[in-house]
Amino acid sequence: MIRGASGSHRSGGPSFPPYAHHEAVTSLAASQNRFTCDLYTKLAEKKSGNLFYSPFSIMTALGMTYAGAGGNTEQEMRSVMHLSDDKEVVHDAFMDVVSDMKTDAGDYELRTSNMAYVSNHLSLLSQYDKILKEKYQSTAKTVDFGASEEVRQEINAAVEKETNSRIKDLIPSGVLDSLTRMVLVNAVYFKGLWAKQFDKADTYDREFWTSNTENVKVPMMYKKSEFRIFFDKDLGATVLAMDYQTLVCLHPFYNKET
Repeated sequence: MIRGASGSHRSGGPSFPPYAHHEAVTSLAASQNRFTCDLYTKLAEKKSGNLFYSPFSIMTALGMTYAGAGGNTEQEMRSVMHLSDDKEVVHDAFMDVVSDMKTDAGDYELRTSNMAYVSNHLSLLSQYDKILKEKYQSTAKTVDFGASEEVRQEINAAVEKETNSRIKDLIPSGVLDSLTRMVLVNAVYFKGLWAKQFDKADTYDREFWTSNTENVKVPMMYKKSEFRIFFDKDLGATVLAMDYQTLVCLHPFYNKET
């Protein structure tokens, strides 16, 4: 089982420092972009409902899985994730990114945490455990999935802590059982400041369109200012750029009414 969690709170951030394995990170970024597009295409086949997911969380958890894969499984994962043929290069890239996201930037928070829970019926190869520790800053904890509810609560508590209580009950009741052998979790937390701050007093209940024909009333922040906007032909959507202090958040709108 692989679970990804992403929690956020508005903040900002300076430019990132150069990576020790720059070419490897650049290659991984390209791989993740391709994987993200493939994943989005599949998820978009479901026409109804809303879904929030973190491609980075999924990619990192799969990277931890890939570290222990071999043979046909390794080849299939490499193909699906569009990774380099050199596994060491891949893990070096993850190491740089994970390490960077664990660095205290002072005026903003952006961090990731990787967790591995392994059944006490299994024995991990020492080399795999070493890769988790050195490349992903993770340790494999042995647990008894026979006590599935206790393990579930332990994992959820860890995720809640790492995301400053933004993500609660990541794993629903009934998902784990005595047949579960391994759970890999990646949690991402971000807190930043908008470049153009919202006034909390300018929050009103407005219509939020969940589809072309249905809407619900939700509290919406209001800000009158100048923002960059453009129409993306590939997405078929209008994109609004809202800046954090040094980062940019892009919001696509597929329905002109929204």
